[in-house]
Amino acid sequence: MTTAELLLLGIVTFILIDFAAGRVIDFLNESNKNVALTGVAAEIYNPDEYAKSLEYGTAKYKVELLTSVITTVIMLSAIILGWFAWLDQVIRDRYSNDLLVTVIFFGVLILVSMVGTLPISYYSTFVIEEKFGFNKTTKKLFVMDTIKQLLLSIALGLPVIALIAWIYQSLQSTFWLVGWLAVSAITLFMFIFGTRIFLPMFNKLKPLPEGELRSEVESYCQSQGFPLSKLWEMDASKRSTKLNAFFSGMGKVKIIGLYDTLIEKLTTKETVAVLAHEVGHYKRKHVYTMFAFSNVQTLVIFSLMGWLLGNPNLSKALGSDTPSFHLSMIAFFMLFTPVSTVLGLINNSFSRHNEYQADQYSIDTYPGARDHMYSALKKLSVESLSNLNPHPVYVAVHYSHPPILDRLANLKK
Repeated sequence: MTTAELLLLGIVTFILIDFAAGRVIDFLNESNKNVALTGVAAEIYNPDEYAKSLEYGTAKYKVELLTSVITTVIMLSAIILGWFAWLDQVIRDRYSNDLLVTVIFFGVLILVSMVGTLPISYYSTFVIEEKFGFNKTTKKLFVMDTIKQLLLSIALGLPVIALIAWIYQSLQSTFWLVGWLAVSAITLFMFIFGTRIFLPMFNKLKPLPEGELRSEVESYCQSQGFPLSKLWEMDASKRSTKLNAFFSGMGKVKIIGLYDTLIEKLTTKETVAVLAHEVGHYKRKHVYTMFAFSNVQTLVIFSLMGWLLGNPNLSKALGSDTPSFHLSMIAFFMLFTPVSTVLGLINNSFSRHNEYQADQYSIDTYPGARDHMYSALKKLSVESLSNLNPHPVYVAVHYSHPPILDRLANLKK
């Protein structure tokens, strides 16, 4: 068996293992959620709400299972039948510039991927979310969102891909270092300014109106030495009834956003307690540590890419005798799946730990926050029909936040 054939076997094996492991974990989570409604869980849901949350979880589970099966079948077909190599050759027959071939290749994949996910996205929005009372998106808004997402993916993704490909072609031996630095710089820019630049393309943002809530938020932030660049209210209700708040930025650019649904459903004290949690992420340096860890992951990826991308067998594994940056990239990331899984587990573990610390910061710095956070989290669970009993393995793989019952128990300690 040749090296290319061994790599192909490895790619197919990793895809199948990833699929099988994912479905087993999903099944364990689905089987684990239906337990008796007792204790704190009974404080969150009444029996009808609990039954509704279980039904909602099952509906999402079925869609995710179908999506995973379809995606895996298409991916294996593309690899085994040589669709990636065919697309590469079709583009090469028309264009001779390697950089242009790479950009067009990934542009086609972005377009095909977004079009391919449209039916599932439509069904999830207008059938599942509609059935359980979450959806507020109109069909016109859905179409506009889809078009904007596609244009942004192309406008942002392709120049970055072109830059990385150009660095690879120009600096073979130091590609991994220069490529990593370039991506880190882009990530830092997006981390600081991305919300301010791109979020207004999808949502209307307005300063939180003068009144009790704004005064309470500003008073709290001032007490913590946390000057806000912006305090926004976002019209999330035009898409969904679910509640949320967000923090973004770094250094002097610090932005807090509140969904209008959150403002409507939570009391002033509960809202400020949730915001104190967001401030806690900044004060406890979670913003910086998670950004640093993300860059370490990127460094690992680029180091391995610098070592492996020059191997022509990566392109051969996908059916092409012409070595190319884009085919090698696809093969690389498929082979990278086990490492990616491990890094994801570590990242989620850090993130869940940080959530507990942010909850504690809220308790330590805002009077009555323990009770206010407790009641706010219960409301957030009901409004999103949260799964109260996720399987521990599912939590480790998928949860960046601790399960709601664990957070509530921790608040009561």
